[in-house]
Amino acid sequence: MVFHEAILYVASGTGNTRAVGNWACAILENSGIAARSAMIDSCDPHAQIRPSQQVLMGILFPTHGFLPPWSMIKFLFRLPRKRGASAFCAATRGGLRFGSVQIPGAAGFGPFLAALVLGFKGYRVRGVFSLDMPSNFINFHWGLHRKNVDAISQRARRCLETPMARLVSGERVFLTRNNLWEALWTVGMFWAIPLFPIFYLIFGRLFMAKMLFSCDRCVGCGLCAAACPNHAIVMKTVGGDKKRPFWTWRCETCMRCMGYCPTRAVEAGHSWAILLYFIVSVPVGAWLVAKLSGAIPGFPNVRNYWTLELVNVVYFYPAMIIAYRVFWSLLRVPLLRSFFTRTTLTHYYRRYHHPEIPRKSLASARPRRRSR
Repeated sequence: MVFHEAILYVASGTGNTRAVGNWACAILENSGIAARSAMIDSCDPHAQIRPSQQVLMGILFPTHGFLPPWSMIKFLFRLPRKRGASAFCAATRGGLRFGSVQIPGAAGFGPFLAALVLGFKGYRVRGVFSLDMPSNFINFHWGLHRKNVDAISQRARRCLETPMARLVSGERVFLTRNNLWEALWTVGMFWAIPLFPIFYLIFGRLFMAKMLFSCDRCVGCGLCAAACPNHAIVMKTVGGDKKRPFWTWRCETCMRCMGYCPTRAVEAGHSWAILLYFIVSVPVGAWLVAKLSGAIPGFPNVRNYWTLELVNVVYFYPAMIIAYRVFWSLLRVPLLRSFFTRTTLTHYYRRYHHPEIPRKSLASARPRRRSR
C-alpha cells in the first residue's frame, strides 16, 4: 500500500507528543508523503479526512492513567465514519532516566482503546505503538534535567523511525515487544482493579485538577488560560483589579499551565491535597446506607461494596467542587496563600516543557473563554 498524504491529530500538554508529531511528519516527508499535523482542539476532521487508501491518518496522544486524555477520547468518538481510510495510533508515556539507565513508562490500555474506537468507526488500523518521552508529571516530581530530557528524546526519535518506516512501506505494526509490554500492563491493571479506567476518570483526574493554584508570583497575565487546550482555566478577579486563574472541572492536568508559566506561578498544593483527601474520603456511603437500611424495607439486601461506592461517588463530586471553591477563596488571604505556597514541593521543583516546542505552537485556534 502506498500513501501519498498523511494527517496527524495530536493532543499534547507540555509538548512531548507535539514533538513526536513533528518527528513523524519529517519521516513521512522524507519518504515522499505530504504530511501535516494538527492539534485536536483546533481542527475539523470532518473536512480534512478523505476515505482514500492513499491517505494515512495518525492519532497521537499522551497517556493519563493508562488511557488517552478525556479530550482525545471525545475527539475519537467525534471522528466521522470513514470506510477504507487507514490510520495508526501512537501514545507517549512518561520515561525516567537515572545515570545511563532509562526506566520505561507504560501506556497500558491507552493505545489499544484508541485503536478499538477507530476500528468501530470503520478505519483500517495499520499500527499501534507507544514511545517513552520525558516524564512531565511535574505536579508530583522534579522536572528532569536537560541532559536526561535530551537523552530520552533522542532515543524516542530513533525508536519512532522503525514503526513509521514499516507503516510507509505498507506493513502493519502490531506484534511487537512494545505492544506485549503494554498488553501485560493492561492485563495486570484490569486484574487488580477491574474498573481502574473509570475510577481514574472520576477520581484521579478531578482530584489532581483541584490541587492547582497560583502563588504570589502570578501577575495575572492570563497566558495559562489562553493556552489551555480544554479551556479549563478562567481568570477571576481577586480583590481590586488583579485576576488569578481558577481551574474548572474541565481540567485534565495536562501540565501545560505549570510547564509554560513564564513566572513559575502555577503550583500543585501538596499540603492542600492532604486536607482534600480527608474531605473526600469521609465514609459517607457507609453512614448513608446505614441510615437508609433502617428507613427503607429491604434496603439491607443491596448493602454491598458497589452500593457504598455508588453513594460515595455521588458525594465525591460536590464535595470536591465545593472544597476547591473554599480553598480558592482562602487563597485571597496573604498569610494562607503563603502557607500553601511554602508547603508545596512544586514551589521548589524544576518545571518542564519539551525544549523543541514553544508555547505558541500549542495554542488553540478557538476563542478563549471570557474572564470573570
